[in-house]
Amino acid sequence: MALDSDDIHIATAERIFADHADLQAVAHDRAGNYKAALWQAVVDNGLTLAMLPEASGGVGLSLDQAFDLLRAAGRWGISVPLADTMLAGWALAAAGLEPREGKLLPLVPAPRGKLSIDAAGRVTGRCAEVAFGREAEAFVALCDGPDGPVIALLDPSICQIVEGTSLAFEPLDAVSVDGVAVSSAPAGGAVTLPEMAATARANQIAGALETMLDISVAYAIERKAFERTISKFQAVQHLLALLGEECAAAVAAAVSAGDTLARGDSGPALLLEVAAAKVRCGEAAEQASAIAHQVHGAIGFTAEHPLHRLTLNTLAWREDYGTEAHWALALGKHVSAGGADALWSLLSDR
Repeated sequence: MALDSDDIHIATAERIFADHADLQAVAHDRAGNYKAALWQAVVDNGLTLAMLPEASGGVGLSLDQAFDLLRAAGRWGISVPLADTMLAGWALAAAGLEPREGKLLPLVPAPRGKLSIDAAGRVTGRCAEVAFGREAEAFVALCDGPDGPVIALLDPSICQIVEGTSLAFEPLDAVSVDGVAVSSAPAGGAVTLPEMAATARANQIAGALETMLDISVAYAIERKAFERTISKFQAVQHLLALLGEECAAAVAAAVSAGDTLARGDSGPALLLEVAAAKVRCGEAAEQASAIAHQVHGAIGFTAEHPLHRLTLNTLAWREDYGTEAHWALALGKHVSAGGADALWSLLSDR
């Protein structure tokens, strides 16, 4: 049977991740030396251009295919700014700005920050938490403009970057800019960058949970206690069933949000899907991590075990581009403003 283009791109990505980010090998690479070769392979194979249309020099995947690719990256716990560069490139193209090469990072100020641009094209503001901020070769910022949202392209040399660290021990930096003139354009379709970014992280979380489930089941089948594999114990079977439920719920929510963006839906329908995905995947990250560690026992906590990195990544990703609280509050405000009749219509139309 011939593979369709979606299968080919995902298979290619999986081979790259397997070659350059093997879970066990990376677990033993405390210095992160694998990242340079991984990033080069990602760039050489065009994965960073997955969301760009072919007319702009990109791969031209549909959004649902691109989110599938990010879920594959999540399955390997990829700790390079692949998702971020894909999103930033997409935002430039959607705003009609010239695509750029290199590590592009989106600046999405909500919920912890604000960026504004005046009529002269000067950007002012701050983003409190930018994954891999210090590694950026360009920032793609969503700003509040005099006539609506604007996408601005910022050179890192004109920004102030205060370095920080995420829960996964990866760069998480504060980026600020003070009245600097930049290239910009009305956001156009890129106005949904916050929803795109949240959905990207939801898919990365969902992918990581798929691997957590796989390795937990494999470990339960191999590990013996009292002369029986622990998979034979009802308590462990119950834990694995719960882990499967969390994984399935996260994947379903993440895929649904991606499909909604791919269809071009907007307004309340988009808010519902994205908020549900980010909230449900964030909750699943917490619950599934706890369950997977229960199954593995003490070994899963060691830095040399793949579960250690997967757990830290999922818990770090749940904080990016709006926590569960941020998205739940946004959805709650919309529902409260519309009343019961609007809520029923919103739910029944999905």
